[in-house]
Amino acid sequence: MRFANSLRNQLILSATIGLAIVILSVAYILFATVRLQHIINDQFSTERFFQRLQSEVTAIEEPLLSYLSTRSSGALAEILIEEQTLRNILPVERSVSDDPFAVESREIYFLIDRYLDLMQETLELKRARAIEAYTTRYDTLVELNTHIVNRIDKISLFGLRRELDNYQEIIKASRTMLFWNLLVIISAFLVSAFWFALTINRFTEPMKMLASSAGEISSGNFDIEDIPVHTVYELNVVVNAFNTMKHDIRQYIAEINKQKEIEQGYMEERVRNLKMEELLKRMELYTMQAQMSPHFLFNTLNTGVQLAIMEGADRTADFMEHLAAFFRHNIRGRDFIVPLRHEIDGLEAYLYILRIRFPRSLKMTLDVPEELLDTCHVPALILQPLVENSVIHAFRDADRVGSITIRVRKEGDIVVLSVADNGIGIRSDTAARLLRRHTRDMEHSSKIMGLENVIQRLYFFYPAQDQQPQNDVVAIHASPGEGTEIVIKIDTRIKPCIPS
Repeated sequence: MRFANSLRNQLILSATIGLAIVILSVAYILFATVRLQHIINDQFSTERFFQRLQSEVTAIEEPLLSYLSTRSSGALAEILIEEQTLRNILPVERSVSDDPFAVESREIYFLIDRYLDLMQETLELKRARAIEAYTTRYDTLVELNTHIVNRIDKISLFGLRRELDNYQEIIKASRTMLFWNLLVIISAFLVSAFWFALTINRFTEPMKMLASSAGEISSGNFDIEDIPVHTVYELNVVVNAFNTMKHDIRQYIAEINKQKEIEQGYMEERVRNLKMEELLKRMELYTMQAQMSPHFLFNTLNTGVQLAIMEGADRTADFMEHLAAFFRHNIRGRDFIVPLRHEIDGLEAYLYILRIRFPRSLKMTLDVPEELLDTCHVPALILQPLVENSVIHAFRDADRVGSITIRVRKEGDIVVLSVADNGIGIRSDTAARLLRRHTRDMEHSSKIMGLENVIQRLYFFYPAQDQQPQNDVVAIHASPGEGTEIVIKIDTRIKPCIPS
């Protein structure tokens, strides 16, 4: 049942039926046209026969005169060829009939037989050098040739006039055939159009419902009804996955909102406490880590829907599994400092999703030595936002394949993490603004996301290292049109400042 109801088989069936209708209509038109051609050909076949006969009778006269004048062997060979051609053309069966046309035709055949026999006698007299005899015979041949040609003209004219009487019947039959051909073409077009309309509607109606629901979700409405679709197997899988994802996202957002409400109340209660500064920093870090880009979430959701339509359900399941892994990585645990392996696992899930979204326009490289994964610890969620920042901003209006390279290495006691792209670059004043430490007023003046989020969190965790110009915790190397590299240096000898 799954195989019979697959999208591929349904498309093949629809195309086959439509093609069969077209082929049958074309075959009928071809049959009717050939039939009319046979009718017209039969009407004028006799006239064409007599025209050929007249042409052959006329053609034999010139080589005959040439042979009698010069006794040329070439002329004799041409005479024999023409004679054989004439005898092959003449019908063997010459039935007796009362039809004047048949009687006249029979007489012409006998005249040609007599002409050929007389020509043979003339050739024999030429060989015997009986000049007076073959000259007399030649004159008779000329008269007989002229008489045969005139008789053929007469019978051809008579036959043509007789066939012209049937001209109206031929025209009527031709018009009838054209009418039926037009009717067949129109019928084939209407049937094919109706069939394709049904097929297209069956496939596109679920897509319209998916597009409408995706638009509602992107606007923040997660309370829409599930999509009830029963169509081909692949679309059923996509719709079920979409409905499930909608429920999961709605539940996830509800949990985030609940957590934010709890955090807000907690912050307002403790802000009047003597430890307000430390607690405020902790809540800021907590909120930054809980943030998630709705733009990425819904773009990823639409990518999953499109992928499921274009490909089979197995790859869609793999895509959804990596997406779920990425979500779990973002919401599980609230540790500020995590092993490098934990950060790389989440990043790999995110890179997989990007490779599906941008299979040709984006190249990503991850270079992390295995021995550093469990020995190094880094702040949570510092690499993925940097990669996302490059995807969103680095390749705007770029006309080349994008490249993002993530590297981790250790230089003595320093763990160096870098994210480099070949995008449009960042101006120096923009880089300086991004690297500026936020004051309390600035932190409350706007919502910080992505790259700024990472930079400010690094300043929070490593305030002492931030004060060393020769060993900045974060740096931006960029120039317009030449790409951007963001370098993070973590001194393993300095303990991160984690609020208690």
